[in-house]
Amino acid sequence: MVNGKQHQVPSEWIRSLSEYGYPVNLGDFQDAEVYPRWFGLIMPVGDRAATIEFETRFRTHAAEATESWLEVVYWKLYSQPTARRNNTTRRLAAHFRQQATTPQALFDTCNRYIDRPSRRNLESICDMLGLTTSSIAVAATFPAFLRPDLFPMVDTRVAKWVGCCMQQHNAEDLHGPQLIRPPYLDSGRTVLTLSDFPFVESWILWCRYTARKLTKLTESVWRPRYVEMAVFNAWGGRHDEHPKLELETLAAR
Repeated sequence: MVNGKQHQVPSEWIRSLSEYGYPVNLGDFQDAEVYPRWFGLIMPVGDRAATIEFETRFRTHAAEATESWLEVVYWKLYSQPTARRNNTTRRLAAHFRQQATTPQALFDTCNRYIDRPSRRNLESICDMLGLTTSSIAVAATFPAFLRPDLFPMVDTRVAKWVGCCMQQHNAEDLHGPQLIRPPYLDSGRTVLTLSDFPFVESWILWCRYTARKLTKLTESVWRPRYVEMAVFNAWGGRHDEHPKLELETLAAR
């Protein structure tokens, strides 16, 4: 009870997480045959269970195989046009070869960010990956895959949800972490960049805090990554009305 009111089960949060889906066929990668034992995973629905399995696969191989990093890049970009996801993944593979990048170096760079989430450490991940654009969404995927108990992913879809819904969620719990409006929304840019890092920081803290509240309310374990999955689904896809689902605001606990 808070102020004499019974906490309600956050049914829309539960529904949104259960309906999360991100279908991917890694075998569609143009160079899949170059990598035996890789790029074979097919996720026709891409629900939470299948995505967790893919994340676990990455963690198993992250320190020993650069191919596992390329799989995640292709997975992340799967919703993008075919040429873009193919070209970006091929470009990163070429960068790894040219720079003799080791999986351990990639792993260590991500762990520095995990230990200290800073703009500079996120930029280091971008540099290690050899990204040629200012977009940070791909780089931010790896900490979330390595430590879903601490980090959500971040992309323009969740940024749009934050821009639309942050005021009512912030107002419900003024003493908790407050979401910050992404500068991206007012910039005319099409991607999140390092200039959006203050928003990224607020998003990480808010997802961690919200995960703790949802765990208490639902009596099941929520991770920051699950909070982000629910928000991702709640915003909806290109052809949905936004937001597709109205996630309940959660009072302080």
